[in-house]
Amino acid sequence: MNYSKLPPEDMIFEPATAEDADELSAVAIRSKRHWGYSKEAMELWNQNLTITEDFLNSHTVIKATLEDEIVGFFALEDIQSVTRIAQYWIDTPYMRKGYGTVMYNYLRDYLRQRNVEKVTLVLDPNGMSFFENKGAKILDKIEHKVKNKFLYIVEVPVN
Repeated sequence: MNYSKLPPEDMIFEPATAEDADELSAVAIRSKRHWGYSKEAMELWNQNLTITEDFLNSHTVIKATLEDEIVGFFALEDIQSVTRIAQYWIDTPYMRKGYGTVMYNYLRDYLRQRNVEKVTLVLDPNGMSFFENKGAKILDKIEHKVKNKFLYIVEVPVN
């Protein structure tokens, strides 16, 4: 895979299609694996990280590309005044280089145009600092599939 060297501002955002499902799944799996989870833990998440045609048909999924390569994507459940982000991933070569922030800014503008006031999402502790920088507030925590770990349910204002 040849990773693009283009800056984050050059990303193109467009709806994902069924033809993108395998690549979207690979991005999600690589991104989750980046945090050093065991093979057993990754197997627990495999179903949640696999993007299917059914998932694409029941969610709004927007991919971010550079030179026809998927850099990241987000998936939204029913778009209402409070909307849930079901997936939010940046591929590992693009992490901590501004691509996630540019994609978030696009997401925020996309939601504003649809009169969404805030979003909720379930976060792995590894994603907390990124979303805290966007104004996330922890609403609750739930037990993680990995023993002695927790996931956080957060709310982020869109304004």
